[in-house]
Amino acid sequence: MGPIGYTEGELRAAVVIALKTGLRLGELLGLNWIYVDLSRGVIRLEITKSGRRREVPLNDDSYRALVSLTPKVEGRVFQTRFIKTAYNNAVAIAKLDDVNFHTLRHTFASLAVMRGVTLKELQELLGHSSLAMTMRYAHLAPEHLRTAVSRRLEGLTNSRRAETPTQGSTQEHSALVRSSQNSSK
Repeated sequence: MGPIGYTEGELRAAVVIALKTGLRLGELLGLNWIYVDLSRGVIRLEITKSGRRREVPLNDDSYRALVSLTPKVEGRVFQTRFIKTAYNNAVAIAKLDDVNFHTLRHTFASLAVMRGVTLKELQELLGHSSLAMTMRYAHLAPEHLRTAVSRRLEGLTNSRRAETPTQGSTQEHSALVRSSQNSSK
C-alpha cells in the first residue's frame, strides 16, 4: 500500500484507463464493477457530466488494466478516493508543469484526432453534449479539411477554367462578350 491507502497497481490502472478511454476523473472513481462489461469490452457510464448514459469502448491496454484490478461481481472498481492525490504527488515528484489528472483526457482526445478519429466520433467518445466542446481539438486534424476540399470541390479545382487561360479560351470569352453587347443594342 502507498502512503495514503492506494496501491501502485491501482494508480497505474487508473492512469492507463483514463489515458486510453478519455474518462473523466469522477467517472473513473465512481466506476462500479456492475458497469464494466469485459465480455463486450465496454464500460457503461450511467451518471456523466452531460447527464447522458454512454458506453465507452475498451482497447487492449484499458482492458488489461481493468483485469489487473481483479474484477468482481459488484463494488467500486477503485477502492480508494486518493487516486487524484497520488497522481498529483507523482506529477510533483516528476517535476511536470501544468499537468493534472484532466491532462490524461486531453491527451486521449488529442491523440485520437491526430490518428484520424473524426470530431463527431470524438464527441461521442468523450460524452460532450455539443460538437462545440469537441472543436477545441479540430486544429490537430488539418487533414480533415484537405479531405473535405478534395471530396467536395474536386470538380471546381480540376476544371479547365481554373487553369491559365489559353488563346482559344480567351477568344471564346471575347466572342461571348461581343455577342452579349450586340444583343443589348
